[in-house]
Amino acid sequence: MAAFVKAYNAQDAAAVSTFYTDKAALLPPRSKALVGRQAIANHYAQAFQNGVEALIYQVIEIDQAGPGSAVEIGETRVKFKAQSIAGRSIHVWKNVNGEWFIHRDMYHVLAISE
Repeated sequence: MAAFVKAYNAQDAAAVSTFYTDKAALLPPRSKALVGRQAIANHYAQAFQNGVEALIYQVIEIDQAGPGSAVEIGETRVKFKAQSIAGRSIHVWKNVNGEWFIHRDMYHVLAISE
């Protein structure tokens, strides 16, 4: 996830989307599922344009679910203008030709502080 965080903190939505499979689904809070790299890139581009920045990501748990998939739980913190937003995520990782990509990504907000 270090490379993902680096791309995120560089505000490079296109680079962030490369960590996802071609048919990945991002499930943000209070939103419909965003399917595919382009939809996911658009989501991150909009977030960056709106002022979201400075991702801190901590892996809490990774459970390999066979040779081709794994489930990861993580906790996040981002800055949004004057606020700090804490969240939790679950990623389903898929091994595609020997490389790991996020196939499903769901996150929610735990707390917002000033």
